[in-house]
Amino acid sequence: MRISWREFIKQYFSKPSKFHSIGIEMGDAELHLNVIQKKSGVYQWVDQHTLPMQDWAKHLQEYVANNNLARTPCYIALGLNKYQHFQIDRPEVEEQEIASALKWQIKEQLTSTDEHVFDYYDHPAVIGGKEKVNVVAISRTHINGIIKGITRAELKLNTITIEELATSELLPTDDDAVLTLFQENGGQINLNIIKQGKLFFSRRLKGYENLASFSLEEFQMGMGDTLSVEIQRSMDYFESQLRQAPVRKIVVHLNSTIQQELANIIQELTFMPVTVMALPLASPQPDKTVSLASLGAALSDVRLDTEAAQ
Repeated sequence: MRISWREFIKQYFSKPSKFHSIGIEMGDAELHLNVIQKKSGVYQWVDQHTLPMQDWAKHLQEYVANNNLARTPCYIALGLNKYQHFQIDRPEVEEQEIASALKWQIKEQLTSTDEHVFDYYDHPAVIGGKEKVNVVAISRTHINGIIKGITRAELKLNTITIEELATSELLPTDDDAVLTLFQENGGQINLNIIKQGKLFFSRRLKGYENLASFSLEEFQMGMGDTLSVEIQRSMDYFESQLRQAPVRKIVVHLNSTIQQELANIIQELTFMPVTVMALPLASPQPDKTVSLASLGAALSDVRLDTEAAQ
Protein backbone atom coordinates (compact mmCIF):
# COMPACT_ATOMS: atom_id res chain seq x y z
CA MET A 1 0.00 0.00 0.00
CA ARG A 2 1.54 3.35 -1.09
CA ILE A 3 1.25 6.57 0.87
CA SER A 4 1.74 10.13 -0.33
CA TRP A 5 4.93 12.09 0.29
CA ARG A 6 2.96 14.42 2.56
CA GLU A 7 1.84 11.47 4.66
CA PHE A 8 5.36 10.00 4.67
CA ILE A 9 6.90 13.27 5.90
CA LYS A 10 4.18 13.63 8.52
CA GLN A 11 4.90 10.16 9.90
CA TYR A 12 8.69 10.56 9.70
CA PHE A 13 8.82 13.75 11.75
CA SER A 14 6.06 12.83 14.21
CA LYS A 15 6.97 12.16 17.82
CA PRO A 16 6.75 8.53 18.98
CA SER A 17 3.72 7.52 21.01
CA LYS A 18 3.93 7.65 24.78
CA PHE A 19 2.08 4.32 24.89
CA HIS A 20 3.74 0.92 24.61
CA SER A 21 1.03 -0.88 22.63
CA ILE A 22 -2.62 -1.19 21.76
CA GLY A 23 -4.20 -4.61 21.31
CA ILE A 24 -7.34 -4.89 19.19
CA GLU A 25 -9.66 -7.89 18.95
CA MET A 26 -11.74 -7.98 15.79
CA GLY A 27 -14.90 -9.68 17.05
CA ASP A 28 -18.24 -10.42 15.42
CA ALA A 29 -20.25 -7.43 16.64
CA GLU A 30 -17.66 -5.43 18.56
CA LEU A 31 -14.06 -4.30 18.39
CA HIS A 32 -12.25 -4.55 21.73
CA LEU A 33 -9.20 -2.48 22.63
CA ASN A 34 -6.65 -2.60 25.44
CA VAL A 35 -3.92 -0.01 25.86
CA ILE A 36 -0.59 -0.65 27.61
CA GLN A 37 1.85 1.99 28.81
CA LYS A 38 5.39 1.55 30.10
CA LYS A 39 6.58 3.93 32.81
CA SER A 40 9.95 3.63 34.52
CA GLY A 41 10.27 0.11 33.18
CA VAL A 42 6.88 -0.97 34.56
CA TYR A 43 4.01 -2.02 32.30
CA GLN A 44 0.61 -0.55 33.11
CA TRP A 45 -2.77 -1.43 31.65
CA VAL A 46 -4.23 2.04 31.22
CA ASP A 47 -7.44 1.61 29.24
CA GLN A 48 -9.90 -0.89 27.84
CA HIS A 49 -12.64 0.10 25.44
CA THR A 50 -15.23 -1.36 23.09
CA LEU A 51 -16.31 -0.03 19.70
CA PRO A 52 -19.04 -1.27 17.35
CA MET A 53 -17.85 -3.28 14.34
CA GLN A 54 -20.21 -1.29 12.15
CA ASP A 55 -17.97 1.43 10.66
CA TRP A 56 -15.19 0.32 13.01
CA ALA A 57 -12.47 2.17 11.12
CA LYS A 58 -14.25 5.50 11.59
CA HIS A 59 -14.85 4.84 15.31
CA LEU A 60 -11.23 3.72 15.79
CA GLN A 61 -9.89 6.84 14.11
CA GLU A 62 -11.94 9.01 16.48
CA TYR A 63 -10.87 6.99 19.54
CA VAL A 64 -7.17 7.23 18.63
CA ALA A 65 -7.42 10.98 18.01
CA ASN A 66 -9.34 11.65 21.24
CA ASN A 67 -6.86 9.66 23.35
CA ASN A 68 -3.61 10.78 21.71
CA LEU A 69 -2.79 7.22 20.60
CA ALA A 70 -1.41 8.05 17.16
CA ARG A 71 1.74 6.09 16.20
CA THR A 72 1.20 3.54 18.98
CA PRO A 73 2.36 0.02 18.00
CA CYS A 74 -0.79 -1.97 17.22
CA TYR A 75 -1.34 -5.72 17.55
CA ILE A 76 -4.46 -7.26 16.01
CA ALA A 77 -6.11 -10.47 17.25
CA LEU A 78 -8.76 -11.98 15.00
CA GLY A 79 -11.81 -13.40 16.77
CA LEU A 80 -12.63 -17.10 16.31
CA ASN A 81 -15.06 -16.51 13.45
CA LYS A 82 -12.70 -14.31 11.42
CA TYR A 83 -10.42 -17.06 10.10
CA GLN A 84 -10.16 -20.77 9.34
CA HIS A 85 -7.67 -22.96 11.15
CA PHE A 86 -6.26 -26.27 9.86
CA GLN A 87 -3.66 -28.77 11.02
CA ILE A 88 -1.93 -30.78 8.31
CA ASP A 89 1.29 -32.71 7.66
CA ARG A 90 4.29 -30.47 7.13
CA PRO A 91 5.05 -30.48 3.39
CA GLU A 92 8.36 -32.09 2.44
CA VAL A 93 9.62 -29.10 0.49
CA GLU A 94 12.19 -26.37 0.98
CA GLU A 95 11.39 -23.86 3.73
CA GLN A 96 10.71 -21.03 1.27
CA GLU A 97 8.22 -23.21 -0.61
CA ILE A 98 6.10 -24.28 2.39
CA ALA A 99 3.60 -21.41 2.18
CA SER A 100 2.80 -22.16 -1.48
CA ALA A 101 2.48 -25.89 -0.82
CA LEU A 102 0.11 -25.32 2.09
CA LYS A 103 -2.11 -23.09 -0.03
CA TRP A 104 -2.82 -25.87 -2.52
CA GLN A 105 -3.27 -28.53 0.17
CA ILE A 106 -6.07 -26.72 2.02
CA LYS A 107 -7.70 -24.86 -0.88
CA GLU A 108 -10.53 -27.40 -1.18
CA GLN A 109 -11.21 -27.26 2.57
CA LEU A 110 -12.03 -23.55 2.59
CA THR A 111 -15.66 -22.71 3.27
CA SER A 112 -15.78 -19.75 0.87
CA THR A 113 -14.57 -18.95 -2.63
CA ASP A 114 -12.95 -15.65 -1.55
CA GLU A 115 -9.27 -15.13 -2.20
CA HIS A 116 -7.39 -15.93 1.01
CA VAL A 117 -4.13 -15.03 2.68
CA PHE A 118 -2.32 -17.95 4.32
CA ASP A 119 0.16 -18.21 7.15
CA TYR A 120 1.34 -21.06 9.33
CA TYR A 121 3.18 -21.98 12.51
CA ASP A 122 4.86 -25.27 13.35
CA HIS A 123 3.24 -27.64 15.81
CA PRO A 124 5.62 -28.23 18.75
CA ALA A 125 5.03 -32.01 18.83
CA VAL A 126 5.35 -34.87 16.32
CA ILE A 127 2.01 -36.62 15.77
CA GLY A 128 1.87 -40.16 14.45
CA GLY A 129 5.51 -39.94 13.47
CA LYS A 130 4.92 -36.85 11.30
CA GLU A 131 5.69 -33.19 11.77
CA LYS A 132 2.60 -30.98 11.63
CA VAL A 133 1.87 -27.36 10.85
CA ASN A 134 -1.09 -25.21 11.81
CA VAL A 135 -2.39 -23.20 8.88
CA VAL A 136 -4.46 -20.03 9.17
CA ALA A 137 -6.53 -18.80 6.22
CA ILE A 138 -7.99 -15.29 6.17
CA SER A 139 -9.96 -13.50 3.49
CA ARG A 140 -7.68 -11.13 1.57
CA THR A 141 -10.49 -8.56 1.47
CA HIS A 142 -10.71 -8.71 5.25
CA ILE A 143 -6.95 -8.31 5.68
CA ASN A 144 -6.84 -5.36 3.29
CA GLY A 145 -9.68 -3.72 5.20
CA ILE A 146 -7.81 -4.12 8.49
CA ILE A 147 -4.59 -2.64 7.09
CA LYS A 148 -6.48 0.29 5.58
CA GLY A 149 -8.42 0.99 8.79
CA ILE A 150 -5.36 0.81 11.05
CA THR A 151 -3.35 3.03 8.72
CA ARG A 152 -6.15 5.58 8.55
CA ALA A 153 -6.26 5.67 12.37
CA GLU A 154 -2.51 6.47 12.36
CA LEU A 155 -1.57 3.40 14.38
CA LYS A 156 1.59 1.42 13.68
CA LEU A 157 0.49 -2.09 12.68
CA ASN A 158 3.02 -4.65 13.95
CA THR A 159 1.28 -8.03 13.81
CA ILE A 160 -2.00 -9.77 13.03
CA THR A 161 -2.52 -12.92 15.09
CA ILE A 162 -5.39 -15.24 16.03
CA GLU A 163 -7.32 -15.65 19.25
CA GLU A 164 -5.75 -18.99 20.24
CA LEU A 165 -2.23 -17.58 20.08
CA ALA A 166 -3.10 -14.19 21.57
CA THR A 167 -4.70 -15.65 24.70
CA SER A 168 -1.73 -17.99 25.15
CA GLU A 169 0.41 -14.89 25.77
CA LEU A 170 -1.42 -14.27 29.06
CA LEU A 171 0.06 -17.29 30.85
CA PRO A 172 3.54 -17.39 32.37
CA THR A 173 5.92 -19.88 30.76
CA ASP A 174 5.63 -23.21 32.59
CA ASP A 175 7.37 -26.55 32.02
CA ASP A 176 4.16 -28.30 33.08
CA ALA A 177 1.21 -28.44 30.70
CA VAL A 178 -1.73 -26.16 31.51
CA LEU A 179 -5.24 -26.56 30.08
CA THR A 180 -7.12 -23.29 29.67
CA LEU A 181 -10.81 -22.63 29.18
CA PHE A 182 -11.20 -19.08 27.87
CA GLN A 183 -14.43 -17.49 26.70
CA GLU A 184 -15.28 -14.08 25.30
CA ASN A 185 -18.66 -12.51 25.93
CA GLY A 186 -21.30 -14.68 24.24
CA GLY A 187 -18.72 -16.79 22.40
CA GLN A 188 -17.63 -20.40 22.28
CA ILE A 189 -15.24 -21.76 24.89
CA ASN A 190 -11.70 -21.93 23.55
CA LEU A 191 -9.87 -24.91 25.08
CA ASN A 192 -6.08 -24.72 24.79
CA ILE A 193 -3.26 -26.81 26.20
CA ILE A 194 -0.07 -24.79 26.62
CA LYS A 195 3.37 -26.00 27.64
CA GLN A 196 6.60 -24.00 27.84
CA GLY A 197 4.80 -21.06 26.26
CA LYS A 198 3.83 -23.10 23.19
CA LEU A 199 0.34 -23.98 22.01
CA PHE A 200 0.15 -27.79 21.74
CA PHE A 201 -3.60 -28.29 21.39
CA SER A 202 -6.67 -26.18 20.71
CA ARG A 203 -10.40 -26.86 20.40
CA ARG A 204 -13.52 -24.75 20.18
CA LEU A 205 -16.35 -25.99 22.37
CA LYS A 206 -19.80 -25.12 21.07
CA GLY A 207 -22.99 -25.04 23.11
CA TYR A 208 -21.73 -22.76 25.88
CA GLU A 209 -22.44 -19.40 24.24
CA ASN A 210 -25.20 -18.64 26.80
CA LEU A 211 -23.15 -19.69 29.82
CA ALA A 212 -23.56 -16.24 31.38
CA SER A 213 -27.31 -16.81 31.73
CA PHE A 214 -26.96 -20.16 33.55
CA SER A 215 -27.34 -20.41 37.30
CA LEU A 216 -25.09 -22.62 39.41
CA GLU A 217 -27.89 -25.19 39.70
CA GLU A 218 -28.39 -25.30 35.92
CA PHE A 219 -24.66 -25.80 35.38
CA GLN A 220 -24.74 -28.68 37.85
CA MET A 221 -27.63 -30.34 35.99
CA GLY A 222 -25.61 -31.66 33.06
CA MET A 223 -23.56 -28.86 31.53
CA GLY A 224 -20.73 -29.37 33.99
CA ASP A 225 -20.62 -33.09 33.24
CA THR A 226 -20.54 -32.46 29.48
CA LEU A 227 -17.74 -29.93 29.84
CA SER A 228 -15.70 -32.27 32.04
CA VAL A 229 -15.99 -35.01 29.39
CA GLU A 230 -14.61 -32.64 26.74
CA ILE A 231 -11.76 -31.70 29.07
CA GLN A 232 -10.91 -35.34 29.73
CA ARG A 233 -10.97 -36.19 26.02
CA SER A 234 -8.60 -33.33 25.29
CA MET A 235 -6.19 -34.37 28.03
CA ASP A 236 -6.28 -37.99 26.85
CA TYR A 237 -5.40 -36.89 23.31
CA PHE A 238 -2.57 -34.71 24.61
CA GLU A 239 -1.06 -37.66 26.47
CA SER A 240 -1.71 -40.53 24.07
CA GLN A 241 -1.40 -38.92 20.62
CA LEU A 242 1.07 -36.14 21.36
CA ARG A 243 2.98 -38.34 23.84
CA GLN A 244 3.23 -35.61 26.44
CA ALA A 245 3.30 -35.70 30.23
CA PRO A 246 -0.15 -35.21 31.82
CA VAL A 247 -1.75 -31.80 32.23
CA ARG A 248 -1.08 -30.56 35.76
CA LYS A 249 -3.71 -27.85 36.18
CA ILE A 250 -6.65 -26.07 34.58
CA VAL A 251 -7.07 -22.30 34.32
CA VAL A 252 -10.45 -20.76 33.46
CA HIS A 253 -11.73 -17.35 32.41
CA LEU A 254 -15.38 -17.86 31.55
CA ASN A 255 -18.22 -15.51 30.67
CA SER A 256 -20.03 -15.89 33.98
CA THR A 257 -20.48 -13.96 37.22
CA ILE A 258 -20.01 -17.21 39.17
CA GLN A 259 -16.63 -18.17 37.76
CA GLN A 260 -15.19 -19.40 41.05
CA GLU A 261 -18.20 -21.64 41.68
CA LEU A 262 -17.91 -23.08 38.17
CA ALA A 263 -14.19 -23.64 38.70
CA ASN A 264 -14.95 -25.55 41.90
CA ILE A 265 -17.40 -27.82 40.06
CA ILE A 266 -14.96 -28.46 37.22
CA GLN A 267 -12.33 -29.36 39.81
CA GLU A 268 -14.67 -31.86 41.48
CA LEU A 269 -15.56 -33.48 38.16
CA THR A 270 -12.05 -33.66 36.68
CA PHE A 271 -10.03 -34.25 39.87
CA MET A 272 -7.65 -31.54 38.67
CA PRO A 273 -6.56 -28.27 40.34
CA VAL A 274 -8.68 -25.53 38.75
CA THR A 275 -8.12 -21.80 39.25
CA VAL A 276 -9.69 -18.65 37.87
CA MET A 277 -7.15 -16.86 35.74
CA ALA A 278 -5.20 -14.04 37.37
CA LEU A 279 -4.72 -11.27 34.83
CA PRO A 280 -1.05 -10.31 34.33
CA LEU A 281 -1.71 -6.61 35.00
CA ALA A 282 -4.17 -4.71 37.20
CA SER A 283 -7.29 -3.83 35.21
CA PRO A 284 -8.13 -0.13 34.83
CA GLN A 285 -11.82 -1.10 35.03
CA PRO A 286 -12.13 -4.16 37.32
CA ASP A 287 -15.90 -4.43 36.86
CA LYS A 288 -15.74 -4.50 33.07
CA THR A 289 -15.63 -7.69 31.00
CA VAL A 290 -12.12 -8.26 29.66
CA SER A 291 -11.27 -9.14 26.08
CA LEU A 292 -8.50 -11.68 26.64
CA ALA A 293 -7.59 -11.75 22.95
CA SER A 294 -6.95 -7.99 22.73
CA LEU A 295 -5.10 -7.97 26.06
CA GLY A 296 -2.93 -10.88 24.97
CA ALA A 297 -2.24 -9.14 21.66
CA ALA A 298 -1.25 -5.93 23.44
CA LEU A 299 1.18 -7.90 25.62
CA SER A 300 2.50 -10.12 22.83
CA ASP A 301 5.94 -8.51 22.79
CA VAL A 302 6.18 -7.98 26.54
CA ARG A 303 7.38 -11.54 27.20
CA LEU A 304 10.03 -11.17 24.48
CA ASP A 305 11.01 -7.78 25.88
CA THR A 306 11.27 -9.21 29.39
CA GLU A 307 13.30 -12.22 28.27
CA ALA A 308 15.66 -10.01 26.28
CA ALA A 309 16.34 -7.94 29.40
CA GLN A 310 17.34 -10.99 31.47
